[in-house]
Amino acid sequence: MLLPASLRLAAQKAFTEGILAYKVKLTAADGRVYRGNYTFTFKGPHIKKELKLDNGFEDIVIIDCGSGAVNSLQNRNGKKYAIQLRMDDMQKLQQPFNGFTLTDAGNDSKTIAGYVVNKGKVAYKNGASAEIYYSKEWYPLQPITFERFPDAKFLPLRYSYTDEHGIGMEFDTEKLEMGPQENAVFRIPADYKMISYEEYKQLSK
Repeated sequence: MLLPASLRLAAQKAFTEGILAYKVKLTAADGRVYRGNYTFTFKGPHIKKELKLDNGFEDIVIIDCGSGAVNSLQNRNGKKYAIQLRMDDMQKLQQPFNGFTLTDAGNDSKTIAGYVVNKGKVAYKNGASAEIYYSKEWYPLQPITFERFPDAKFLPLRYSYTDEHGIGMEFDTEKLEMGPQENAVFRIPADYKMISYEEYKQLSK
């Protein structure tokens, strides 16, 4: 059965507060492999994304979908910066993936992180595709949650893709837990200096 990305099934529930944690494998264009974790923390309009790899790379983004505030936490040469990004730019990153379709692979299902998931294939308008195992039970409350699955009406628990730079990414859920989260998780730490993206680009030169 072919499901348009905008379809909302009556039995589904919004994943409003909790944690979704993936094990990650990144294969660089030169064949080098890095492993790590990618953790999403949710609380209403708030999303925190933390990507940490075994080579020391770290990327943390805090999003407030209510106010439209987006901040990227970076540690550069021992100095900590909270870089102010634009919600419009985040949404532009999703544009190539808008209007995707999800083809259910029928009875091919398994259990991941304690949840029964279905196998499917995501197809994009540009001809690209991705294999995915997903939960029909939940969907993200905020349309911007997953860059490659805009306004998804499912939770992707295992998926992979290769981007336009030849970098391969594999995500495999190790934890999916609904429950209360502290407000402090989504605050900018006091030791981070707030700067604009333009200021950060000047520092990067």
